[in-house]
Amino acid sequence: MSAAKSKGKLRVVVDGSNLATEGRSTPSLPQLRDAVASFLVEYPGAEMLVVVDATFGHRIVTSEQAAFKELEAAGDIVSPPAGSVGRGDAFILKIAERIGGVVLSNDSFQEFQSDHPWLFEEDRLIGGKPVPRVGWIFTARVPVKGSARPAPVKKLAIVLPDGKKPTIGTTLTPKAVKAAPKAPKAAVAKSAKKVEPAQPAAKTPAKKTPAKAAAKKAVSSSPAAKRDRAPVNSEELFTTFLTRFKVRSHLEGTVVGFTSHGAIIEVSMDGQPVQCYAPTTSLGDPAPARARDVLKRGSSHKFRFSAVDKDRRIAELSLVAP
Repeated sequence: MSAAKSKGKLRVVVDGSNLATEGRSTPSLPQLRDAVASFLVEYPGAEMLVVVDATFGHRIVTSEQAAFKELEAAGDIVSPPAGSVGRGDAFILKIAERIGGVVLSNDSFQEFQSDHPWLFEEDRLIGGKPVPRVGWIFTARVPVKGSARPAPVKKLAIVLPDGKKPTIGTTLTPKAVKAAPKAPKAAVAKSAKKVEPAQPAAKTPAKKTPAKAAAKKAVSSSPAAKRDRAPVNSEELFTTFLTRFKVRSHLEGTVVGFTSHGAIIEVSMDGQPVQCYAPTTSLGDPAPARARDVLKRGSSHKFRFSAVDKDRRIAELSLVAP
């Protein structure tokens, strides 16, 4: 029997930011409340504690912020102190460990698994997903294990001319490279006569790729365009954003969340947050396996405005190398 059920009462720590963003690019407070209510129907009597990250209140739409503040003031939703090491994930796991509770989340918490091995115990992690025309479905999960093996370090093998290996303090002086012997002038002149003049290479006409066509192709193939088609930003705010920033321009953005294929980037414009999307394919060369491998929640970076999805009113960004 798991620790969470040892006292007969199911105690659940809800990863609110994770469930509120499930299947979406931005969090939804109604979706989070619906998930909690559905869980209580399936597990009546469960004691629920909802935890969200420190930026949750700024990322939900304006119409939901008043309700969020009321829930937070009533203690129905809590968030970690600003600047917490490990952010919301570490806060959730510390609470669950202290109360011996179950974690309701679709995250595997890979970077914290070594500190919290109990995540792999039976019934300590439950996932949830809203199914169209069915409702929320909850199921026990096993975390996806993170890689604990450090990358191998290549050793530089150096041997001195006398066959000995150098030690600390040994001066390594590379040998001078001997110049190749010069060929006699007569031989050079004779061989030069036999060389036929090279034929000029045929010029291949360069294909003209209009900038508009390239931008259109980027929009249609971007991961952001293939996700949920619901608009992300308000029409007025996004129109102002497109007026101020052009495709291929650079801008500053803050990482506020992650999806399975990228990161949610918030760009501040006159004090108003504009939600943008950075797919993992645009975060490096080669692209990382996860956005979390190169970005941290709350960190700010310089991005390049690479594409725009006008239907969803969201801009796609590429990370600019430092």
